[in-house]
Amino acid sequence: MNEQRAQAYVNLIEQLLACTDDEELNNILQANQELIDPEFLQVMENYAMWLEEQGNNNPAAWLRNMAQQLGQYLNLQARSIEKYQDYFNFLMEVLRKIWNDPSPHLIYPCLAQNLDKLDENFAIVFHDWARQALAKATTEQFYYITRDAFNLSNLIREFRPNNITLKQKNAIKQIAIEGYEIALFNLTFNAFPIEWAKTKQIIASIYLDKITGKKTNDVEQAISCYKETLKVFTEEKFAEDWARTMIGLGLAYTNRTKGNRSENLELAFTYCMEALKVYSFEAFPQEWAMTQNNLGNVYNNRIIGDKTENLEGGITAFTKALKVYTFENFPYEWAMIHNNLANIYFNRIRGNKADNLETAITSLKESLKIWTFDAFPYERSGVLSNLANAYNNRIKGDKAENLEQAIFYYQEALQVRTFEIFSQDWADIQHNLATAYLYRIRGDKAENLEQAISAYKEVLKVRNFDDAPYEWAMTQNNLGNVYFNRIRGDKADNLEMAILAYTEALKVRTFEAFPYEWAMTKHNLSGTYSDRIRGDKTENLENAISFSTEVLKVYTFEDFPENWAATQNTLAIVYIKRIRGERANNLENAIAALNLSLEVYTPMAFPINCLQTGRNLGNTANLIEDWETAIKGYNLAIKAVENIRLQALNPQRKQEILSEAMDVYHGIVQCYLNLNQKDRALEYVERSKTRYLVQLLTERDIYPKGNIPQTIITELDRLRRAIIGEEQRLAIQEQTRNQGEILTLDQQRQPILNDYTHLNQLKQELNQLIADEITPIDRAFSLTQKVESIPLSEIQSLIDQDTAILELYIAGDSIMAFVVTSQGLNVWQSSAEDREKLINFIKNYRDAYENNKTAWINNLNDYLNQLSEILQIDELLELIPKSCSRLILIPHWFLHIIPLHCLPLKNGQFLYQRFSNGVGYVPSCQLLKLVKLSQRDNFTRLFAIKNPTRKDLKPLLGANLEIERISQGFATEKTIIIGESEASEQTLENRRQELQASHCLHFSCHGKFDNESPRDSALMLADPDGNLGESANLTLAEVFEKFDLRECRLVTFSACESGIIESKADSISDEYVGLPSGFLFAGSSSVVSTLWTVDPLATTLFMTKFYYSLKRISIRDEGSIAIVLNHTQTWLRTLNSKKLARIKDSQKFQQLLDRVFENKRDRRKFQDLLEAAVKRQPYPFANPYYWTAFIATGV
Repeated sequence: MNEQRAQAYVNLIEQLLACTDDEELNNILQANQELIDPEFLQVMENYAMWLEEQGNNNPAAWLRNMAQQLGQYLNLQARSIEKYQDYFNFLMEVLRKIWNDPSPHLIYPCLAQNLDKLDENFAIVFHDWARQALAKATTEQFYYITRDAFNLSNLIREFRPNNITLKQKNAIKQIAIEGYEIALFNLTFNAFPIEWAKTKQIIASIYLDKITGKKTNDVEQAISCYKETLKVFTEEKFAEDWARTMIGLGLAYTNRTKGNRSENLELAFTYCMEALKVYSFEAFPQEWAMTQNNLGNVYNNRIIGDKTENLEGGITAFTKALKVYTFENFPYEWAMIHNNLANIYFNRIRGNKADNLETAITSLKESLKIWTFDAFPYERSGVLSNLANAYNNRIKGDKAENLEQAIFYYQEALQVRTFEIFSQDWADIQHNLATAYLYRIRGDKAENLEQAISAYKEVLKVRNFDDAPYEWAMTQNNLGNVYFNRIRGDKADNLEMAILAYTEALKVRTFEAFPYEWAMTKHNLSGTYSDRIRGDKTENLENAISFSTEVLKVYTFEDFPENWAATQNTLAIVYIKRIRGERANNLENAIAALNLSLEVYTPMAFPINCLQTGRNLGNTANLIEDWETAIKGYNLAIKAVENIRLQALNPQRKQEILSEAMDVYHGIVQCYLNLNQKDRALEYVERSKTRYLVQLLTERDIYPKGNIPQTIITELDRLRRAIIGEEQRLAIQEQTRNQGEILTLDQQRQPILNDYTHLNQLKQELNQLIADEITPIDRAFSLTQKVESIPLSEIQSLIDQDTAILELYIAGDSIMAFVVTSQGLNVWQSSAEDREKLINFIKNYRDAYENNKTAWINNLNDYLNQLSEILQIDELLELIPKSCSRLILIPHWFLHIIPLHCLPLKNGQFLYQRFSNGVGYVPSCQLLKLVKLSQRDNFTRLFAIKNPTRKDLKPLLGANLEIERISQGFATEKTIIIGESEASEQTLENRRQELQASHCLHFSCHGKFDNESPRDSALMLADPDGNLGESANLTLAEVFEKFDLRECRLVTFSACESGIIESKADSISDEYVGLPSGFLFAGSSSVVSTLWTVDPLATTLFMTKFYYSLKRISIRDEGSIAIVLNHTQTWLRTLNSKKLARIKDSQKFQQLLDRVFENKRDRRKFQDLLEAAVKRQPYPFANPYYWTAFIATGV
């Protein structure tokens, strides 16, 4: 534009700003129509920005509103003359009808028939016509034009047509404003001050009621109008009207986005309190209730004052409003209050966080009873967005399902809050939706991140640098976080995109304006440059160090301890990677930073952060062979991981934690060995093996056994619930702080360390309750609740001088064997190469077992020889004194699935043959201690489960024969056999007393191991019709919860895979979890189980011989079960064909088969198995498949 026209624009703007009334304004615009073009509108915006910089906010708001109206006018003028004429003709028709009779029943049908014309164009035509007509009108015409405009506004303001869009609702409101503005040409301040003020009040209320995506100008217009009314409506002369203005101003300042937010809310608070001077409950109940609602919203958002008390004040105000706004009399307002109450309970500090969120959800669902999609789509969409926020942060219920609900409600809200009409609301919901996808548990992780990226990019259509710089920068920062974690696409490209987004954010997040946010983004940049692929690696790392060092200007220990600790941790990681400088110095700097970080990241306050930072310290100190510092780091990490309740985490995070936990135990064990402190190394091996089971059990409500008073159980339940609630509250707090929510500096500086005081106190109370009230009655219970150390001296006290313990441990780069005897402790360690061989061995072994069973059976002998060589079993035996006649094996990880006691030796014997008093197993020394406490001497009462009927499984062929032979060793009156359809979990529950009184519990049924969820491993009981599903199974979790077997000497599973434990070579857990452990914890002294699906004939013969031999020895002796089991294995392995044939052909045996096999087909199948076995000469069961699967666990 030329300089002359630019100056003409400025002159016109200054004339408009100097106008004293609408008539003068209209005349100026009419006289300067040639200057009204798009360039003029841009100059108006620039002038408004300049006014704001000078502190003149009201003139700036007025100028922007005028520019908006002129813009609409220009848009309409650009359209066809015919369309303009259509609107004009309709306007004239409506005004003629109003001139004749302004009764609603005459006017509304006309409006209803022309709904398509009640839009923003009608408002422009109305505005344009009125100003032109008024400019030429006589005094009488002037009066009638303004009167009819006023009547039209009154009519259209109350017009409630069905099935109109929100856009049309807004247009109708704008038409009403235009009419009232026209009326003010006549109802001037000087001539009609009261009418002028009332009209201004109406205009202000309509501005506040408009539902648009750009509320800023509307709110500013409302404030301006309300304040003008105070020229007339004073408290002394017009108390009621004055109070109405106070309500309006309170609402306007609550919603105001311009100016200082804190000051706006204080003004809103003042205006509400002023209104209540006039509006009492008795005199003005509706107005009083409205003011209480506004006051509640102010309290919810208030910044000044104690946040806790403000929120409680809000709850009180909303509760008062419900005295008037009842469901019956004011359903709309009742729904509004419930929505507002939900918002305040969402933010509430006092009370239980989980309960507050449930109250919020309930309250929001109440609102939806009134605010339906058809009647109130806009209001309903707001409730749905709030409901989504509540589910996004919900503590109770399944976290994955809560996030799905949140995503669903966000998407539902977006059906109404569209980009075209409600751009700001749309952007806010998109932002929250992106965050939900970022943390989503279900679905493909890579796809979830893509959805988050897409949603954040959508947000940037609205949150732009010019209009919403703070929000734009927050979105850029969050977008950078997603790109940093992105799975799809090229990793190098993703990191560059993250850097670009962070750099954009820093255009707004400057050190001077937003120091906290600046530091946050700089911290993110540091982590990204540390991982950056492109560019010079050396320079990238130097940049990362520079960024972290800058961050520490803001993130100080005093103001932001958590952020300070995170930055120290990041700085340490970069120093570990650093190329420039001396390697030793860099590592020392890293160690120093990690130690600083751990001053905040303590095991109790921040267990997850402590695990990661302690692990980093241990690994870094290892690099310079500083074993003491490494132990310090690993020990803190271990204390942290033993303090984490896994159920408070989502599944992905849980997997990561378990994987990291393996490393820290491996690290500390190796460090202690490096220091030749073998006893401490063994202590941590034991803690490693105990930890996972304890965490598994604390996810269930395991109760102590014995006569525990109900008051103690009630207190146990209370403390458990309180601990879970507090942990989940803290987890939500951490998530909220990481999800990009806007926090005040006061909120950011909250001393988070203090938040954990209550949790720590609750845990101490629980530990004290267990120690004082439960352990004296049930000594095993404490082992299910927390990880306890067991020193070498205590382990040695568990064995006599003739017994050795061989505890295996697979660490990060070696296999370890700890040999404990009464004389001392010896340690053997393999090479890294042998560990790698072991990993490959187990993968091949499992692959053959799962995919080619025949080949696995044929090669089993070779597999055992390979493993014996890898473990160097003969060398290990050299560490055990020759005088030891009994061996207790404690396997580790996948070695639990191998019959280690049957490994071949170089002399041709098997391992168990080296020890005359048997080779048995225990899962850990802690469990050995437990079962020694529960040793039982009696062995006279049998409780047997026989072949439960299953629609989905075939009966076990030899089960009936097996139970028949076993039961012959017990007196009939002391034998309970439950079979077929009666062998259900319900029957076990009904006969619990008899089961708990048994000395021998025998299961002849199918079993399964659940590798994904070990606690769901189960014995498969009766389900004849197949209707019960998983509930028909007796799971490991139920054994822990329900069974009290303190009278039981032996539990036997002749079931499929009943002895299998979690054992995949790529498993993230290295601890034992299986059915044998469950029954040992339940109280049994010993468990005999099988490692794989065993041939039914071999199982029947083995169990018959095993029980026959048991009845002929002293069952009270330690190791007696293992001795008999080992002897039975030798018997079955060496049973020759001739002896088997004699058994098969004996009349007594054939009669027994006739009796137990009711089904002739099954009788024939079993006979065929016998005949096939006899033909496998000379030893039918010599293959390890038949005899090595049976193991004895316990004492």
